[in-house]
Amino acid sequence: MRLTFSGSVLILGGSSELGRALALALRAEGAQVCCVCRDDVGCARCTRDGLPALVLGEPESLPTRCEALLGLPVGHLADLLHSRFECLVGMAAPQAIGAWADNDLVLRARCLRAVSRAMLARRFGRCVFVSSSAAQRPSPGQGWYAAAKLAGEALYRSLGVELAGRGLSACSARLSWLDAGRGHGFLSGHGQAARAMPAGRCLDVADVLPGLCFLLSAEAAAINGSVVTLDGGLGALKLPEL
Repeated sequence: MRLTFSGSVLILGGSSELGRALALALRAEGAQVCCVCRDDVGCARCTRDGLPALVLGEPESLPTRCEALLGLPVGHLADLLHSRFECLVGMAAPQAIGAWADNDLVLRARCLRAVSRAMLARRFGRCVFVSSSAAQRPSPGQGWYAAAKLAGEALYRSLGVELAGRGLSACSARLSWLDAGRGHGFLSGHGQAARAMPAGRCLDVADVLPGLCFLLSAEAAAINGSVVTLDGGLGALKLPEL
């Protein structure tokens, strides 16, 4: 049975490897998808894959610009936004901390506010934040990344609690080590990570796409205000230090 999507799907961080793969998988399910990128370089990456794309720009105008591009109001939101800032907590420069707050906290909050307000007009919306197992168990140097993921989970949890009575639902999906995007670099230098996984290998994009597509669909609306773990069993293990 094909999944149901009421309105278009907006993918924040859509130029990432996972974002583009998710967009293509959603399109195969019949969804109309708009990838949102930080700059023109990201948009060009999406265009090469035949995916409609917008530069993020002012978050408050995103729903209107997406509807103008696709001819459909936004009904679903996938949030893959994150910066590449990783540093030991005590070693971060003050300016870097400020940029982290702007890029990973303030920007996400503005995007979520704008999109959810647009969804209220139709009394339907499905929002999924793509989080990380680092939110539960960060490695040294991942403190800022983990804090941003935890903050995102809190925002999406509260959205689901506050607006469920008006047709909106939200959840977070915690992924583990993923052999894609920024994960390529980490895994190439940490071969033992794969051996630590229950299946003896790290997850790849194809492993998580079906779960993410379902969580974004209207059929998953009952999964609300909660965190779903798609980590291949990583969180169930006592792991050695990597």
